[in-house]
Amino acid sequence: MLKFAHQNFLGEEDFMITPCNQHAYMAIKMWPNWNYFALNIFGPKSSGKSHLAHIWINTIQNNLPRPVQIPIFQAHSINMKNLNKISQEYPYLVIENLDSNINEEAFFHIYNNYNIPNRSILFTSLLPPSKLGLKLPDLRSRLTIIPTVEIQQPDDDMLIALIAKLFNDRQIIISQEILNYILKYSERSFSYITKLIEEIDEISWRYGRAVSIPIVKEAIQNLNQNQQLELFI
Repeated sequence: MLKFAHQNFLGEEDFMITPCNQHAYMAIKMWPNWNYFALNIFGPKSSGKSHLAHIWINTIQNNLPRPVQIPIFQAHSINMKNLNKISQEYPYLVIENLDSNINEEAFFHIYNNYNIPNRSILFTSLLPPSKLGLKLPDLRSRLTIIPTVEIQQPDDDMLIALIAKLFNDRQIIISQEILNYILKYSERSFSYITKLIEEIDEISWRYGRAVSIPIVKEAIQNLNQNQQLELFI
């Protein structure tokens, strides 16, 4: 059985809009008419924050007379050594996975360097900045006033769309029966569904068989077993 390469499609046409993420999507699409230089999108792991970041980048490019480079930085990679170079080279930034372990002094300067006309930052995080437990008061007060939009845990429409997308990314076609089985027996979270489809794909490839109910059942059992073991580690 041939295993196709996993390709994560990140175009706007690949983003599924449902009530759990529509406010975040609308906030992204409001650029360049934001009322502040920055926006924070927060929500569970695998909820589509990075996908929204790519949509935002394309939105900026479509609104500019000529393309510019818009990098995506992991929050932990920004420090006092590279912040000046970043600020000088890029008018627009995506900074992913904002948390309590960032270099707070560097972020204080990044904030001030971008809080000027014709500059924007999109932050993503699991929690809103107000709940990150930042220690530097000046940084905490600044990040707290950034407009913040939540992606909530998936509703039924999002679960269906997410399952379909993850299988499509792997060029796997499933039946309605398999979709219904996954919906009935799976934990209803972004991260669980993402891990489950990875496990289903791996088992299907290992057995050399198309995805079936027994394969899905085995994947769910494996995933639930692993989660129980993690509780004792």
